[in-house]
Amino acid sequence: MTSGPRVPRRALGVRVRLVAGNLVLGVDAEGMELADVAKLIYESADGRNSVSDIAGIVAAEYGAEPEEVGEDVTEFLDELAASGVVEWVTEESPR
Repeated sequence: MTSGPRVPRRALGVRVRLVAGNLVLGVDAEGMELADVAKLIYESADGRNSVSDIAGIVAAEYGAEPEEVGEDVTEFLDELAASGVVEWVTEESPR
C-alpha cells in the first residue's frame, strides 16, 4: 500500500472556545486567537482536506486564486503544527 500526500488535521487535546466570533485555542498554558482567514484554515484542517483543497476554500471565500494563497496557507499550517494545534497525517491511497 502506498501513502498519499500529507494532510493537516486538528490535533486532539486542544481546547477550543468561540469568543466573539473568533476561535481561542489552548495548548498547555498557551493561548492562540484565530479570526477570519486563520479561523477558516484551522476549521478546514479536518484530516481530509489537502493543503490544495484548503487553499481553494480560502481563495473561494476571499475572491483570490488558489495559487495566490497556497504558500501562505502552507506556511500557516506549518506554524499551527509547530504549536501543536494541527498535525500532519498521511492520506492513504484507495485500494
